[in-house]
Amino acid sequence: MKSVRTRRWSRTAVAVLTGVLTLGLVACGSSSDDASEGGGGSTTIAHTYGETTVDGTPKRIVALGNQWLDALQSLGVTPVGYIDNVAVLSKSAPAWEPESLQSAKSLNSQGNLVEEVANLEPDLILADAFIATQKNYDDLSQIAPTLPGLTKEAVTPWQDQVRALGKVLHKTEDADTVVNDLTTRIDGIAAKYPGLQGKTFVSSWLSGPTQLMVLTDPKDASSQLFTQLGMSIPTHLTEQGGNGGRLALSPERLNELDSDLLLAGYSPGMDEKFRQLPGYNELPSVQQDAIVFLTLQEISAINQPTPLALPYLLDKLEPALANAAK
Repeated sequence: MKSVRTRRWSRTAVAVLTGVLTLGLVACGSSSDDASEGGGGSTTIAHTYGETTVDGTPKRIVALGNQWLDALQSLGVTPVGYIDNVAVLSKSAPAWEPESLQSAKSLNSQGNLVEEVANLEPDLILADAFIATQKNYDDLSQIAPTLPGLTKEAVTPWQDQVRALGKVLHKTEDADTVVNDLTTRIDGIAAKYPGLQGKTFVSSWLSGPTQLMVLTDPKDASSQLFTQLGMSIPTHLTEQGGNGGRLALSPERLNELDSDLLLAGYSPGMDEKFRQLPGYNELPSVQQDAIVFLTLQEISAINQPTPLALPYLLDKLEPALANAAK
């Protein structure tokens, strides 16, 4: 194994929260030289820093970030080590994570991460965008072939991550099944509730008593599910823009969340505060019983959708979707 110059990533914990708040979505930029299923050929994946070639089929994989982690596990592969930023942020394991992950090593996001990764002797490293800065990517690439984000945006579409891993692991049929099955389920909800076409949604997060964060970017990763259902963000919110596709509102402006469906994310202890905000009972979503309260863990998963989190979230969202469609 090559020696690596180690460094402390003391800002990783901050980056975890930043990754939750500042997300975007564009078309995937990945490509691959296809290898035979189960064969040992090489595969090349294009990404934000160029391209990475992986020889053979990786067996010891480290996944840094919940998106790559869940994409990997959706193909039935457990990493040897990982960081789940959603778990770090919420201080608990997400309900959608499989029990098999308990056999993997949870890495210290505030420690000497490069050294921790190197000690696991991986043959493939997956690093979500909030970790894979150019410098960090260069350091990790000294250890093993590394895949960062597939685009320059903070969030890679989950479908593209699954398909890229399908090529690298020579599991293209499995990858297609994962993507097609979940896409079919989402399309099925749209068909079941045709009244969702043309309806509006708002994704919000009461981060504290005096600050309400509201999604305003229809191209953000957290919008993808709802646009696939035929919904859109109210125009008066998209026109206000915001920082990273999110607008900070004072709670007194709650009346601006006048959508057919409302995702009410909240920090610990803030759910009751949300219900007590002036004008809450007058919101169309409240009157239609089309409001969904989401824990910090759940709203984080809305912001960074994965093939494991989405089925869980759809179960929770469907009753409100049905009411919003009326």
